[in-house]
Amino acid sequence: MSTDVEDKDLGELHQDLIRAFERIRGLADNAELLGVHRGATAHDAQFLRVSLEAQLESVRNLELIMPIVAPMKAGKSTLVNAIVGYQLLPARANPMTTLPTKIVLVEGMDLNKPQLYLPESLRRLFQTLETQVRAVMLARWPVPREHGYLDELATLLKADALAPLQEWYEGTAEVHAVLARLNDEMRLAALAIGDEDFLGGVRELPELRTGHVHSFAAGAGTGGRLVIIDTPGPNEYAIAARLGPALERQLAESHVVLVVLDYTQMGGEAAADIRNRLGRHLEIIGTSRLYAVVNKVDARKTKDDLSKADTREAVRHSLGLTAEQADRQLFEAVANWGLLGSRVLAEIDAAGERFAPSDSEAARSVLRELYPLDDDEELTERLAETDTESLRIDARRFLRKSHVAELVDTAIARLRRGAAPAVMSAGIKRFEAAAGELAELIALERSAADRGSEIVAQQLAALESEIALLQGHRDARPSPEQLQRRFQAELTTFVRELEGHGQHIIRMLEVGREQQHEASGGWEPVRAIRRGLTGLFDKLFHDKPQSDEHSFPTEDGANRFKDQLAGAVTEQLHQLLDVARYHFEKRVGRLTATIVAEQESKVRELIERAAETLSSAFDVKLQPPPPAVVNGKLSSRLEGARARTTTHEQEVETIERRRVWYKLWIGKRDVKVKTKKTVSVTTYVVSRSDVMRQLSAAFSTQVKGMEVQLTRYVGTTLSAELSAYYQGLDDYLKRYHGALTRSQRAGERDEAQQRERRDALTKLEASLQQELDGLLEYRERLPQTPE
Repeated sequence: MSTDVEDKDLGELHQDLIRAFERIRGLADNAELLGVHRGATAHDAQFLRVSLEAQLESVRNLELIMPIVAPMKAGKSTLVNAIVGYQLLPARANPMTTLPTKIVLVEGMDLNKPQLYLPESLRRLFQTLETQVRAVMLARWPVPREHGYLDELATLLKADALAPLQEWYEGTAEVHAVLARLNDEMRLAALAIGDEDFLGGVRELPELRTGHVHSFAAGAGTGGRLVIIDTPGPNEYAIAARLGPALERQLAESHVVLVVLDYTQMGGEAAADIRNRLGRHLEIIGTSRLYAVVNKVDARKTKDDLSKADTREAVRHSLGLTAEQADRQLFEAVANWGLLGSRVLAEIDAAGERFAPSDSEAARSVLRELYPLDDDEELTERLAETDTESLRIDARRFLRKSHVAELVDTAIARLRRGAAPAVMSAGIKRFEAAAGELAELIALERSAADRGSEIVAQQLAALESEIALLQGHRDARPSPEQLQRRFQAELTTFVRELEGHGQHIIRMLEVGREQQHEASGGWEPVRAIRRGLTGLFDKLFHDKPQSDEHSFPTEDGANRFKDQLAGAVTEQLHQLLDVARYHFEKRVGRLTATIVAEQESKVRELIERAAETLSSAFDVKLQPPPPAVVNGKLSSRLEGARARTTTHEQEVETIERRRVWYKLWIGKRDVKVKTKKTVSVTTYVVSRSDVMRQLSAAFSTQVKGMEVQLTRYVGTTLSAELSAYYQGLDDYLKRYHGALTRSQRAGERDEAQQRERRDALTKLEASLQQELDGLLEYRERLPQTPE
């Protein structure tokens, strides 16, 4: 009974909030008619209106907004498809997600007819993007070789052969084609036009509406509609550096965030990278709203692989979760299995008795996973022999072992059951901010009007001077090339030290150097690494001669010994890379702090003067995220052992039947005869110096990769942050410049018009304050969001 009462109270609060939000949106419309809006242009007012409408729609439908954040190739799109239950997002080998996409799960919608909606502002943005990229292409800009998959799109853009984007698309094929085009165009623009932040200019996301297979068991009282935000990977330097407001806005307005991690990349360095990859976004969302799925756990096959408990602890510590939060918020999955199982079951249910396994590509995919050694002909024969019921059993087994159903039935269902309070709370925050900002702008304009036209003109002139001065600082900010030059000395020193430590570890394989682990200078953890390697070498060489080459009678034995050598050294090199990353990030942090301080010191006086003029605090800070250095995997698989064949003369005894004298007569008998013959012996040789050479080359390649990543960090992330910082300053000043300009224009009207405008502003300000007081009361009526 109490639950029914609570649901009734929550339902009444829901309707009250909808009406309050509609009133505030109406007041924002009135403010726009009076020329009062947040930005310097009417376009900014339109953005506020669109943003409030989106938030109101979210509250109306009790949408549970869940961005999914993942490094590249972690299986994020596959997991989304597994949650939905069919191939909604296109799957391909090349990177896909560049543009954040809103995915709305609609109950009862036909799975074969997903709908893609492209807002007008987004279509205008892409029209501008295509025009500018076309100009770059006509100027003979080449698509980078590593992004060759964009060649066809670049050719079509250059020839102006792409069809104009439409508002609506329907059907899986159309949706896949348009999503691929949008994401590839955004990626191409990020590569071709480094200074133009198209991604940061995204105001409204494409919206993909789809049915789904799973029920989610939300419950009637407080259940909400699930909305997934598919986001680009934070470790994509060419893209993530430009995400800026688009991703931060989605994370800040979300109710829960799902992080997807790749189990196959969960080595010693991967877990520590998670926090860096998310950067300050982790501060925005908080740990109580952070869920994580470790995907591809089917790669855990032996006791030497990272266990479930170890994986859980690594992720828990990296994300800063408590043990209790980890029990509720960490999951493992095999998304591909979940998708395969869901697809087959959905096809069987849809076709009924007409279902034929031999005609189903989903069924073929299931059997291909079950029988990886089968070729296409063998799979076809197996499909022909498979009946629907046995296929259904296999599909259910895939779904069960994928753990996707567990994620859906527990985490997502639990979150949806508590969605209503969370969604309404987020709506209150958003409308409070909008109403408070409008009230502040109105107060500023009324204050300016009270000061008189002469004072307003002086303040406006002073503000215009500050804006011009800011533009000068903005134009003089360090270019990516200048930033790279400042980092180059530090980077060169780091690479030289790292190479030296790595080569010293590798040279411990030299004959007679196994015990020479103590070297002067260097990082303290490196000396511990060398001491650890000495113990391993003691075991490997205790029965071996002091020689560069070691011979084995069999190839398997030689390769096993070689892999043991390479594996021992590779493990220590991985530890070295972890230590190196830590040390270099500290150095980068110090240098970044210096650059930040330099830029802030240039504009500090300007900010203080503007704040004093406007009697308002300035809250824009420059906080670049730390560099996310991904060490990757250093291969310990080297070339096979060398075969060596030797020959020598060997005396052997043979039995021959010869004619011999035997008691005065000649007869035949067997006799022993000693002869010499050439014998060939093949042995398999493992050379320490050869192993060292190959490891040295592999390590140098890995260090070079780290150097490239750090160069990209300087050239993209830090540079983009400086641009965003100055854009924030510019927006701030122009926002109040607009308010003063409107006040000045109002002062040019006749007295009756000025009085009418002042009265309208006073009435509007009072209405906004009344709504703000009402939102405080609504907040007190909200139940606590279930954990």
